[in-house]
Amino acid sequence: MTTAQSTCTDSTCENCGHQELETFFDEPAHKLQRCPACNLFQKGYLESEAVYEGDYHTHYSKRRKSKMRTAAIRLASTTKYLNTDRPRTLDIGCSVGATVQAAKDMGWDALGVDISQNAVKYCQSKGLDCHKIDGVKLPFKDDHFDLLTNWHVIEHCRDVKETLQEWYRVLKPGGIMILETPDSTYLKAQWMRQKYLKFWPPDHLYTFDRKNLCSILKGSGFEILPTRILGKTSALSPQMSMYAMAYRGYRETCRAIKLCKSLEICCRKSESTAAKAAA
Repeated sequence: MTTAQSTCTDSTCENCGHQELETFFDEPAHKLQRCPACNLFQKGYLESEAVYEGDYHTHYSKRRKSKMRTAAIRLASTTKYLNTDRPRTLDIGCSVGATVQAAKDMGWDALGVDISQNAVKYCQSKGLDCHKIDGVKLPFKDDHFDLLTNWHVIEHCRDVKETLQEWYRVLKPGGIMILETPDSTYLKAQWMRQKYLKFWPPDHLYTFDRKNLCSILKGSGFEILPTRILGKTSALSPQMSMYAMAYRGYRETCRAIKLCKSLEICCRKSESTAAKAAA
């Protein structure tokens, strides 16, 4: 059995540069440090890719239909930012393909990638264009996608800045990225701390709050956009639009009062930043 390995021995915060990080977990298979200056939880142990095989995605497949409905609502919220009605979309960490399927059903050009071979095989059995990747590198050319999505992926990555640089690379100038990840300011997590083990699983190398994740995204060249409840009215059926307004309104209210486990951020690859990088 492959054991988890530390990603970094440096005690400097990966976001703000503060030193002397606080120890949050320091166990044989569970390590996490916290920056007292910016509240970024970081430098966890990197799990073997084998952890994401086997039955890791089984519970997702059981809820695939409801996850597809949620994915459609999330995708629709981005449509007012997109400059095409048929965006080329990449779902990173596609799991059982709920987002890829939802995008395909909306008439979009949709692909998915995952480090799990089992997940990719499952998606391919559903007729989806999904591919196995190893590590951070994506097998796509620069400036290729109109939209990148990733749900609960960034917290598993070896190096958040390196990962964001790669995601930035494959996104077109002006392209949109929307992501969701656990929120360290969730009240139950703040209250229970290390006792709330379900919130702090060993395979999470990072746990963010909105402020420090936005800081890292901006440092990687992304422009933070307001999160929309709905996008273009044509993106969903009238019935689904009503459900989407209720669902997203409820979620955003819970997030505002710290009663939601996750945070969602929508951002854009700044065209001016991309032009400077190419110069």
